[in-house]
Amino acid sequence: MAQAKLSKKYQVVIPREIRRKLGLEAGSTISLYPLDDKRAVLVKQPKDYVAALEGLGADIWKSLGGADNYIKEERASWGDR
Repeated sequence: MAQAKLSKKYQVVIPREIRRKLGLEAGSTISLYPLDDKRAVLVKQPKDYVAALEGLGADIWKSLGGADNYIKEERASWGDR
């Protein structure tokens, strides 16, 4: 666990260990989300949200035999509606 101290100007220096682990550099954007009155979560924001989300859920489609296969099976289940 790393610790940091709040300055008189309410600034925090993120410890090197955490910066390295999250890949933070000068100019990186982070968000802080309060959980309750004693805890908050620091989250690194991606530079490109599209690139960060690329491939999300790909493993789900693989487990279903691929998107094309899933759609064909789903349409076949409709019958002659």
